[in-house]
Amino acid sequence: MNERVYELIELVKNTAIQAGNVAADAAYGMGKLAEETLDRAKLRIRAAKVEGSIDGCMMEIGEMMYATHTGSPTDSDVLLEKLKEVDGLKEELAGINETLGREPEAPMCPTCGAAVEAGDAFCRECGGKL
Repeated sequence: MNERVYELIELVKNTAIQAGNVAADAAYGMGKLAEETLDRAKLRIRAAKVEGSIDGCMMEIGEMMYATHTGSPTDSDVLLEKLKEVDGLKEELAGINETLGREPEAPMCPTCGAAVEAGDAFCRECGGKL
């Protein structure tokens, strides 16, 4: 009888070890998935910031052009530098979008930077109103 009890205890111990290993593997996999999700979220936030910088530069360029129209011409070197800044920001954004697997001009959520589809009223990632 004692031998049977020891066999059962050994079986329970081995089963517990296997369950622990499965749980450890699952936890590791979930950790990697969480890490990848966080990295993608950081990229979407960076994309949103770059888009905001592009918008700001474009507003400045528009003000420079309007100043020229109203008789206060902007130094062409200043305008050229601002245009080059926009070019650099657009290149950075294209690289981020490529990493994220986005189409070059995919519409994005203004809140989190996630890609949105035509007809969406709310972001599928953060729930923000579009």
